[in-house]
Amino acid sequence: MRRTATTRFGLTGLLALTCLALSAPANATFEGDNGRIAFRRFLGLDRSSGAIFTVRSDGTHEFQVTHPGTGVVDQDPDVSPDGRRIVFQRGGETMDDVFVVNSDGTGLRQLTSTAFPEGNCLPDGGECNGTPAWSPDGRWIVFNRAFGPVVDDVVETQALFVMRPDGTHVRQVTQLHSPATGDTGQDSAPQFSPDGTRLLFQRRNVRTATPEGALALWVLDLRTGAERRITPYDLQAGDTPDWSPDGKNILFHDNNDTPQGNANLYTVRPDGSHLKQLTFVGDGITRYLGSSFSPDGKSIVVGKRPSTGGPELNTADVVVMRANGTGERLVTRTELYDSFPDWGPAIAR
Repeated sequence: MRRTATTRFGLTGLLALTCLALSAPANATFEGDNGRIAFRRFLGLDRSSGAIFTVRSDGTHEFQVTHPGTGVVDQDPDVSPDGRRIVFQRGGETMDDVFVVNSDGTGLRQLTSTAFPEGNCLPDGGECNGTPAWSPDGRWIVFNRAFGPVVDDVVETQALFVMRPDGTHVRQVTQLHSPATGDTGQDSAPQFSPDGTRLLFQRRNVRTATPEGALALWVLDLRTGAERRITPYDLQAGDTPDWSPDGKNILFHDNNDTPQGNANLYTVRPDGSHLKQLTFVGDGITRYLGSSFSPDGKSIVVGKRPSTGGPELNTADVVVMRANGTGERLVTRTELYDSFPDWGPAIAR
C-alpha cells in the first residue's frame, strides 16, 4: 500500500507527539556492554551495493544484518532504544525507502513505498524516503520525504515526517507551508533529542531562501513549533548529526558540500552556543564523516576517509575516539567503505 496520504499537523499534533516521546527515559540505556555499533559497508570497491553491519566497539563480533540485492544500498542505520531493531534507508534504481529489521537480521519489513516502478523515485509524482531515526521511547520513527514535481532541479517539498514503527500514522512536521510562500528548505537527517521534545535536522536552502543553497543544522521545538538555526552557514554542517545522551551537545562534521576537502568534527549546544572543534585534520584529504555518541557519552564513533585499505579516496573505516576528539582507534579495517555508524544502546547482560 502506498502511503501518500499524510496528515499535516500543527501545534496540537506536535504536543501530542511530544507527550508520547516523553513517556520513556532518554536513550533507554542500561548497565552492561556499551552497545553495538551499526554501520553501512559498501560490498565492493565500485560502491554499487551496500549492507548494514554491526560490530562491538573493540572491532570484534562483526555481523552482517542485511543482505540487499545487486545495485541496492542499505545505509543510515539507527538502532532502536531497546537495541532489538534497526531502521535504515534502502536505495536502488527504483526506490528510496525506509525499512526496519531485527538486529539479528530477521523480520525485514518495508515501512514506506516509492510506488514508482521505473527509474528515479521522484519524477511523475513519486516520492523518496530516507534518513530515519527512532524516538527515545521507540514508538515513533522520524524520516525525510521528498515528493512533488521537480522544477529546475528542485523538488517541490522535502520535509520531515513521523510514523509508527509499522509504517502507519504518517504525519508531516516541517515545511508545512506551500513552497509558493518563498523561503523554503530541504530537510533531512533528523534526530530526536534524548527527552523527545525537539528534533535536530539539516536544512538546505532552496528557492528564495538565502544564502542560496546553503546548508546548516536546525532544531525544531515540538512543544511550540519554533525552529532555530544553530550552526553558521559557512561551516556547511550536516551529515547524520547526533545528540549527546544528556542532550547538552550536538555532534556533526563540517564541509558537507566539499567532498574532496577536509572535514572535521564539531560540537555545539542546542541553542547554537559553545561551538567547539574536536578534530583538526588539514592535509586536504582526510575527512571525518557521519558520527554518533556512545550510550555513556564518553566516546564518539565516526566514519573516517581514507583509512586502512584500497584506493586513497575510495575507502573509509569506522573509528572510535574520546568525546573530546582524542584517543582515536580503528574499529574496522577493510579495503571497503565503512561509514554511517550509529552507536546502539547499552543492553543489560
